[in-house]
Amino acid sequence: MKKQLLETYISRLTRQDIVDYLSKECIPASNYEIDLIYNAIKNDYNEILETDFNSYISNYKLTFNKTLYEKIIEKYNQYKKFIE
Repeated sequence: MKKQLLETYISRLTRQDIVDYLSKECIPASNYEIDLIYNAIKNDYNEILETDFNSYISNYKLTFNKTLYEKIIEKYNQYKKFIE
């Protein structure tokens, strides 16, 4: 049930939703970083859910600015209880 809800949410997710969320949370990100986040969510959400998140996100450590990288980890840890 949770996975189905998540899939529905992700199917409706837009790039602007990412921009709005980052803005609301005062998390800085470039357009390139926003595109990476959006594409990762849209294309890799199954991998993210089924593997070790820390291992997955470490691939982006040098790509994302430090604040963004740390906030992604923080937010994942904050919300992971809702998707497990």
